[in-house]
Amino acid sequence: MKATIRRPRRPTGHWVYYSLEEGLLWPCPVHWEWESSYGGWLPFYCSPTLDYIAADPSKVVKRPKTAVSTTATVARLREIKLQGREE
Repeated sequence: MKATIRRPRRPTGHWVYYSLEEGLLWPCPVHWEWESSYGGWLPFYCSPTLDYIAADPSKVVKRPKTAVSTTATVARLREIKLQGREE
């Protein structure tokens, strides 16, 4: 009898990847796809050029529920990307 391997649940909620394109910070929506070779759920985002690109899972942000926290998150990410730092 073959044992079935169950994959973990897909991350819930609305996720965003912030991309810096030509000096503008773009909030790109993320969808998760199971990648067997990666061994987990991998985030893909739709870039401003309408291409789907795999994102670094550590840089994907769960979209906050309030506008105040969204503004704070965008300001913090803009600061980090413009200074060239990596988290």
